[in-house]
Amino acid sequence: MRVSKLKPLAAAAAIFALCGAPAHAASITVAVAPTAAGAVTDIVSDFLAAFSTAGYSVSVNVVPDDETKTAIIAGAAPVPDLFLAQSYVAPLELAGKYPNLVSGNVFPYAKDTLVLYSSAGKNVDISAGLPARGLQRFAMPDPANGDPYGVAAVQVLKDTYRYAEARGLVLKVDDVASSYAAVEFVDSPYGFTGKSQICTAVTGTEEFEPGSFFHAYDLKDSATPIDIVLAGVKIKNDRAAEDEAELTAFVKYLTGDGAINFTQHCFKLPSAP
Repeated sequence: MRVSKLKPLAAAAAIFALCGAPAHAASITVAVAPTAAGAVTDIVSDFLAAFSTAGYSVSVNVVPDDETKTAIIAGAAPVPDLFLAQSYVAPLELAGKYPNLVSGNVFPYAKDTLVLYSSAGKNVDISAGLPARGLQRFAMPDPANGDPYGVAAVQVLKDTYRYAEARGLVLKVDDVASSYAAVEFVDSPYGFTGKSQICTAVTGTEEFEPGSFFHAYDLKDSATPIDIVLAGVKIKNDRAAEDEAELTAFVKYLTGDGAINFTQHCFKLPSAP
C-alpha cells in the first residue's frame, strides 16, 4: 500500500481515472473532496488490485464539496456514483432536500483533526498554539463557506479570531489543502489545516516534515481532539447491474479492508475514540 499526498491549490481540481484490466464489465465514478483525495486514490489502487480479475474501472474526480453538490443537483455529467465529502454537510443536504438523488444512508468514512501548522521553512514554533503576542497573519479555511475546519478553528479561537479578523490577520482560503499550501509554498508563517495534510503513518508511526511544528486543537477543558468527520453517500444514477455491484464492493472495501489507507494518511477511522 502506498501513500500519495495530493495538495491542490484553492482553484485546482484534479480529474483522473484508474483502471484495472483493459477490458472491463463495470465502471464507477467517485467524487472526492481534496481533503481526502490522496487516501482515496490509494484505496482505489488497492481495490483494483484486490479485484484484478473483475475488470473494474474507477474514475476519481477531485472536486470541492459545494461544486460536487451543485453538479449533482443540476444533473451535470458526469454524475458521480459515490460522493465522498469532507463533512456531513453536503451529503446530508442532498439526502434531506433531494432524497430522490441519493441512494441509501449517509455514512462516515474517516475523521480528521484540526491542527495549526508551520513548515520547517517558516521556522515558527507554534507547538503551544497560536501565539498570544506577536500574532502574524495566518491562513485558515473560510468558515463563512461552512468549511468544517474553518468552523472548528473559529470555535477554538473564540475572541482571538475576532481580534485577528478585525486587524486583517486572517487569510481565508477555500479548504485545508489550500491552507497547507499557503504555509508550505507561499508566505503564511502558519495556518489551520487538517492533520491528514501534514502527516503520514505508513509504518504505523506518525511522521511529519522534519523541522516543522504543529499543534492539535482540543475541545475546551477536554483532552478530546476536535474531530472533523468525513462522510459519503451513494448517488442515484442510471447504473447497469454490474456497475451497481462494483459500487457496492467499493464502498464495502472503502469502509473495510481498504480503510487502512486512511490511517496511513493520519486520518482516524469513524469508530476510533
